[in-house]
Formats: sequence, C-alpha cells, structure tokens
Amino acid sequence: MAAVRNAIRDESVGDLNATPLAIMAVSSICWLVYGLSVRDPYVTLSNVPGSIACIWYITAVLPLLKGSQLQTTQNIVVALSAITINLWTYLSLTNKSVLQVRSALGLFASALFVVLSGSPLSTIKTVLSTRNSGSILTPLCIAQVTNTVLWSVYGLAIKDTFVYGPNLTGLGFGLIQLLLKILFPSKK
Repeated sequence: MAAVRNAIRDESVGDLNATPLAIMAVSSICWLVYGLSVRDPYVTLSNVPGSIACIWYITAVLPLLKGSQLQTTQNIVVALSAITINLWTYLSLTNKSVLQVRSALGLFASALFVVLSGSPLSTIKTVLSTRNSGSILTPLCIAQVTNTVLWSVYGLAIKDTFVYGPNLTGLGFGLIQLLLKILFPSKK
C-alpha cells in the first residue's frame, strides 16, 4: 500500500512493477468466489477487504502508467477479467454439479495465484543484469511469504489442495524474491 501511495504522491510509478497489481485485482475476487462456493468463512471474509484494496491499488496506479507499461497492465486486467467472467458464465449455465463448480473455481483461483505469486519475478532479467532488486517491492515480498505460510498451514489443516497447493508454490516464489532482495539490494 505504501508503494502505491508513494507513486500517487510522486505522480510516478518509478521502479514499481504493476503486473502483480493487475493480476492481484482479479485473483482476489476469484478467491472470494471460491470461498463462497465452498462456504469457507476464512477464505471468503479475508478476500472481501483484499479484493477492495486490490481494486484500489490498480485503479490508483493506472493513471500513472505510460506507454507499453500502461498497455500491458490494461491488457492483463481485461484478459483475466474476460476469462474469469466467461468461466463463471459457463459454470452458471451448464449442468455441472456443485463439486465440479467448486473444483473449477478452485483450480482457476489456484492457477491465477501461482501466476500472481511468480509475477514479481517478471523483472528477474533486469534484477540480475543491473544487480538492483528495486522492481521487487520489499513489503509485497514479505507479505507474500507471510501470507503463503499462513494459508499453506490453514490449507493443510483443512485438507484443501486448492488452498495449500498454490500457497506452497507461492512461498517458493516469495523466498526466491527475498533471496534476490538480499543478494541485489535496491539502489535508491
């Protein structure tokens, strides 16, 4: 949240990688819907404020993006939203069982989360060549590691593969990001 506030204050995104924010906006809503489908109050209620915050993040950052970064970010939001809406429409209009609907929603939310948790690494080539991890946000990285540890433990406790599977993967991605932050500190 601080990175988004700083970008608004400075009227510039600087090193901020907007790709995770674009994916996060749709991913949070998908987890909210999955939580509703399995009637899990923890997954559902934690993603209500998360979804609202993520929508604010991306709408606050979009006006600050320029050129290809703006186009890419818009394309990500529109494409993921279109896929999500089409999936929900398909599941609503077919005679799929409740279990099939839950599985489809869980699989989609999981896949989207794996992409989200790895998306900060989309700048890894730049990080390695410049030896500067400024494009990987430290607070987001720490939040990802903390979040994925907690959701992995919860998912394992309730034996929900759709919760623990992508979060264990996300933990691995988060640890790689932390390692990059340690090896190549931000140069500001």
